[in-house]
Amino acid sequence: MKLSIIIVNYNVKAFLQQALASIYRSTKIIETEIFVVDNHSVDGSLEMLRQQFPAINVIANSENLGFSKANNQAIKEASGDYIWLLNPDTLVQEDTPAKLIQVMESDENIGLLGCKILNDDGSLQLACRRSFPTPWVAFTKMMGLAKMFPKSKWFGRYNLTHLDPDMAYEVEAISGSCMFIRRAALEQVGTLDETFFMYGEDLDWCYRFGKSNWKVYYTPETSIVHYKGESSKVAAWDTMTHFYKAMDIFARKHFKGSSRFPLHWILRGGILLRYIISILSKVGRNSAAYVFDLVGLLVLTLAAIYFKFRTFDVLNQYFIVLPVYLVSWLAVISSLGLYRTYKYSVSRSIIAATLGFLINVTLTYFFKDYAFSRIVMLISYFGALFWISGWRIVAASRRTENFELGTQRTLVIGDFKSASDIFSKLMTNLGLGYTPVGIIPTDAGERNDERIVGRVEDLLALVDFHKIDDVIFTSDNIELKQLFNYLPTLSQKGVKIKLVPGNLSFIIGKSAVENLQSVQFMDMDFKYFHTGSRVVKRFEDMLIAPLLIIFFRPFQNIVVRSRSMKAQQIKVLGKDYNTYLSNNGRENFWSNLSLLPQVIRGKLSLVGSPLDLPDKGWDIKRGIFSLESVRGGSQLSEDERYSLLNYYLHNHSGLLDLEIIIKAFLGK
Repeated sequence: MKLSIIIVNYNVKAFLQQALASIYRSTKIIETEIFVVDNHSVDGSLEMLRQQFPAINVIANSENLGFSKANNQAIKEASGDYIWLLNPDTLVQEDTPAKLIQVMESDENIGLLGCKILNDDGSLQLACRRSFPTPWVAFTKMMGLAKMFPKSKWFGRYNLTHLDPDMAYEVEAISGSCMFIRRAALEQVGTLDETFFMYGEDLDWCYRFGKSNWKVYYTPETSIVHYKGESSKVAAWDTMTHFYKAMDIFARKHFKGSSRFPLHWILRGGILLRYIISILSKVGRNSAAYVFDLVGLLVLTLAAIYFKFRTFDVLNQYFIVLPVYLVSWLAVISSLGLYRTYKYSVSRSIIAATLGFLINVTLTYFFKDYAFSRIVMLISYFGALFWISGWRIVAASRRTENFELGTQRTLVIGDFKSASDIFSKLMTNLGLGYTPVGIIPTDAGERNDERIVGRVEDLLALVDFHKIDDVIFTSDNIELKQLFNYLPTLSQKGVKIKLVPGNLSFIIGKSAVENLQSVQFMDMDFKYFHTGSRVVKRFEDMLIAPLLIIFFRPFQNIVVRSRSMKAQQIKVLGKDYNTYLSNNGRENFWSNLSLLPQVIRGKLSLVGSPLDLPDKGWDIKRGIFSLESVRGGSQLSEDERYSLLNYYLHNHSGLLDLEIIIKAFLGK
């Protein structure tokens, strides 16, 4: 047997599936055996392996044994001349194993080999070649000197940043995510140290190979992508503890000599300090949004107090009530999910500011001595309305997940059939947060399909023209080497590259696996038809429609002319009305504003069924805006249109209606 490949898996089924698919493509002409050691995954990994990769040798553990023990299980059964330890969250090129074997056979003194490892954005993963964490190397890293002087031979030793990543050379250590081992060296050095549960075992192994006079070598001849940390995301705090514990074990094992005893304790103390700093940093990142809201609301309330009284001398009267106001606001913001799922939701921000104001006004009745604070709160309410939603709009403009309905403008690349299938799933599966813009087919053929936006050769120009956030490839239909070539350029543009395996069930991207399969079941609970929902919807129509008539309807004709929108007649409620479509044949915010009086009369709704969608006898009001109008309009098939309507009926809420109106206005 020429090559034995070993992968330890723990709850990363989609990444494992993609890794195995790339391995099969790269080992067609190499005699290969593959071992997957599963550390008691509960995500269906074993079922996937049995169904899709029956030829693989699977070792199923009844508990999580950690990285070292699991790898050793397979190493003892492997029979290859070379053994390749590979993480499940990796993607290899078609030539990777052949190139690694070629490098090994060019120098019989190489015992352990690593290649260039890339992040999913095409940047170099620095850990692919590094030095041992000696006291000096650890000191330069912890003090930030390695980052400040990366090209210095003295300060840049931690990740060897002073060396050219496109040159080959002997190093002290390589990354455990990709370790290519010569069997003769393995038999001399021994297997992984099982004292290490996770992390550190690769450093320890590299140290032992070097002590046994085998070269630990880095080559840039080929590269892989590593979606770093996927197996450890299930328990982030535990993995942080495992990492620093592993560093402590390494220090005790290799640096605890009589001559280095004081330095050993200094190194261990530094590791403990770094661990504490990491915890504090993680807490700080998670609390940043809380602090941002708290500081903003505090400043706004103080400004309202000064505006009311022209002095801060009354602040002593607010010593108790001011914290109560702020806590009430933060509690409402948190309860609406603005610190978790809906971080950048504009509609929820508006609701949070309003509910916080109403609660605080009510609380003034419990603080009789501070009844005047209702006026202060009225002033601060408008400031809070601006602040809570305002900074989120600014933050969202620099990100892509700013709306519940999704604004991640996406291109899909693959053979026409697969790309069309993915496009349809993205269009109707709103929970994923994508707005598919078009398809780029990789197979030849003339097709008259408006979803096709161009050719693969013009990808970079198309990304710029359509302002794309994500590019999704069907990996079975494009050479991975070609995909690797796109990584750096697209990353510089801020575009994410994601993959869909051959079964079209998952999207794989940086730190995320998203399920494309929607659950099929008969759910008879349509929230749209609830009496409470209808009351809220009517109240919303009567509140917002007059505002749209006053502030936007007078400008409809001006906007229509300036944008050269096309007029069309449509029959609504038995009468002909003029509506307007943009040049691409889609509706926008201005298309149906002439129908606003019908909303006030109760004949139409602001948000509802599309005006031109055939009625199937359902008791649904047609809407000036619809979920369909912000999801692609003319690009949708009839089945997709009804799927979106079905989603709207099931998930209807006042917040969803408001989100649709805001998104239509912003043209997202």
